[in-house]
Amino acid sequence: MKDTSIVAAGLGLSSVASRETMAGINANAPSDRLNLGVIGLGMGCRDLRGALTNSWVHCIAMCDVNKVRLEEQSAEFKKQFPAQASNIKLYADFRKLLENKDIDGVIVGTPDHWHAYIFAEALKTGKAVYVEKPVANTIEECHLMMDLQKKHQRIVTTGLWQTSQEYFIGANEILKSGLLGDVYKVQIWLCSNTNPRSGSEDTTAPSTLDWDMWLGPAPKRPFNQSVFRGWRGFWDFGGGQQTDWGVHWIDSAFDGLSVLGLNNRTEFPGAVFSTAYKHPETFTETPGCQTTVFQFENFHLEWAQQVAYLYNRNQGVAWIGSKATLVCNRSGYELIPTVNRNGSTMAEPVRFDGPFEKGGIDAHTTNWCNCIRNNTIKTNSPIEKSAFATILAHLGNISYRTGTKVVYDPEKRRIVDNPAAESLFSAKYRSPWELPES
Repeated sequence: MKDTSIVAAGLGLSSVASRETMAGINANAPSDRLNLGVIGLGMGCRDLRGALTNSWVHCIAMCDVNKVRLEEQSAEFKKQFPAQASNIKLYADFRKLLENKDIDGVIVGTPDHWHAYIFAEALKTGKAVYVEKPVANTIEECHLMMDLQKKHQRIVTTGLWQTSQEYFIGANEILKSGLLGDVYKVQIWLCSNTNPRSGSEDTTAPSTLDWDMWLGPAPKRPFNQSVFRGWRGFWDFGGGQQTDWGVHWIDSAFDGLSVLGLNNRTEFPGAVFSTAYKHPETFTETPGCQTTVFQFENFHLEWAQQVAYLYNRNQGVAWIGSKATLVCNRSGYELIPTVNRNGSTMAEPVRFDGPFEKGGIDAHTTNWCNCIRNNTIKTNSPIEKSAFATILAHLGNISYRTGTKVVYDPEKRRIVDNPAAESLFSAKYRSPWELPES
């Protein structure tokens, strides 16, 4: 740890990233124009802002079933990016947007239950796709999306952008140095509270919202404002924090484990165990506190959704080694030496703090846009990489929901000897929507 070049790595992040990685992040803007469309104007708009940090990227289409948000967001982007978003065409139906042959790539920022279907339709039209995380709402859909990408060979990336942020790139360089010793456990976490979530009564949907289209392939239900605003808390549409934040941290954990040579996403856990607490008076279906253990042969990974901070941080990943622990989150990283019984340490501490989420989404969306320009499918976050994290997150939720140990066979693409868990494996689409064919 006394090597000054490694210490410099903790202070000057450009020095720890490979030349190839930094070239992808900082590439000069090309002269050719790239036209994007956005489907789902929640997180999709944040992703679009990242892409528009490049002057050669333009937004020419937006789609949302909420007319008010569609008009407000399009007006805002036209105002903020007059040279890049002055000619946005508005759509209420994503299928019409996908027919627009002037669009090179689409950002899919809808609720999770729509991801797989729109992804499939976008690939069929030849468009590049940026799909938000988690990539799908079921494990079956994850497999479908990987199969479709393999078939169509489109340029795909996903919303797991921490893989492109300089803090995580720097942390991986420290892991590569071997300073942690033997790594036997990885912790990932997010802090939240266990207070009950209030709900509301069913009402008639606003005239400016196409509620039936919002539901799409999900089961039909009356409009409810609390469900509409808090859809991640309901199994038909999302998987709570395990699939919302959890997939980010699973992905980052395995970026590090791959660097350490422990797992490059070819090995799935031998078993998954999850337990959780949900306040009896909460309106939502997903829990407010959850612990999931992913059991591997040489290490285990623990997801914790809890109230208390870990390592004085409200979210992050920690690789725990025999000589030191390395903690990283969206505000920087820290190497914490292990203290021996005699008070000595086998490493020296390093800490780097920076602005929260600094440049991560911008770098990630830029990488995708550059891949479209260069016609390469080798994005920072290909569908196989993100599907791995999404499958693990769903296995955790399935274990919690069934109260059972879950064993997954990646070769047969099924859950082993557990009918209750197997029943939560597949998507059940509401007519007239049908699960796309691979």
